[in-house]
Amino acid sequence: MPKTCKVTFNGETFYANCGDMLLDGALMSGVEMPHDCRSGVCGACKVRLVNGKVYGGTDASGDTIYACQARVISDLTLEAEPTPDPTSAMARVVDLVRLAPDVVGVTLELPRPFAYLPGQYCKLQFRGFPARCYSPTYPLQGAPDDRLLHFHIRRLPSGAVSSALGSKIRIGHRVRLSGPFGSAFHRPNHLGRIVIVASGTGFAPMWSVAVGAITERPQRDLVLIVASRKLQSFYMDGALCRLALFPNVTIIPVVSEQQSVSSVLRSGRPTDYLPDLSPSDLVYTAGAPAMTEAVAKIAAAAGARCYTDPFVSNPGEDEQAGLIARVVGWFDGSPRKNEDELHAA
Repeated sequence: MPKTCKVTFNGETFYANCGDMLLDGALMSGVEMPHDCRSGVCGACKVRLVNGKVYGGTDASGDTIYACQARVISDLTLEAEPTPDPTSAMARVVDLVRLAPDVVGVTLELPRPFAYLPGQYCKLQFRGFPARCYSPTYPLQGAPDDRLLHFHIRRLPSGAVSSALGSKIRIGHRVRLSGPFGSAFHRPNHLGRIVIVASGTGFAPMWSVAVGAITERPQRDLVLIVASRKLQSFYMDGALCRLALFPNVTIIPVVSEQQSVSSVLRSGRPTDYLPDLSPSDLVYTAGAPAMTEAVAKIAAAAGARCYTDPFVSNPGEDEQAGLIARVVGWFDGSPRKNEDELHAA
């Protein structure tokens, strides 16, 4: 007989066989544990390990696990923060604007407000195209509208979805939206400093987190490091100018290529400009996996809690419809797939 382990999740108890996948054990017991891709990519099933041990599925922080990848090997106590329940809705494209030569801003209109936390992402399926995941973000200009969702999508010629933006996908195009998903969302009531690191269109979820943090407490200490591979892809300047008006905000723009346009723009990698972290800091990061992993390790070494949103590459066009994919791209200089073939939340 296999050993049975007692698992307590948010105060609800179930039993799983030793060696079972945690998520499978919960679902077979009728316990609703948040999940989406079931492949350890999207982060929707992340839970905090309070007590006990698992095999596999841990992240860089050590106390957070992916339930779809972690196997039960002892009694466990787990917690997950409350988030809006995932739902589905039909939307339509109401605006397409070029933010940079390789980035398109897409605005969707929904029949009713869509509940999500700043930093979470959604799964979008433009009619006639495969599903992809992107993060709704705060408008770069103007005030938000609770029936409009704004997305930043990198447009590359070979992208199955992004290459159609403005041609086959135009204003009026129908879109099925589902979500929200993801764990790298703004946590209110943090009294210490917040440090945010974003690369490429990872700026979208991190811009939402930054706005949420400043809206909650305009006087808070906040460091925002924003990076792009090329100067022409740095589309965030207008938004950063808005944020720079707040007194205790430090903004560090980084471009990996050498440039002489402005001394304000740093050269190199975003991790080169991380401030010294402490246990009182709260860190958020989104973008290339090498970057988010590096930030998470630095945060863990300093004892700071870190929430990551890695943009993991898509395994191919024949993926299952529910598989999450994200952009990798620029950070380590290696060849990558197109951003819209990736989870770009």
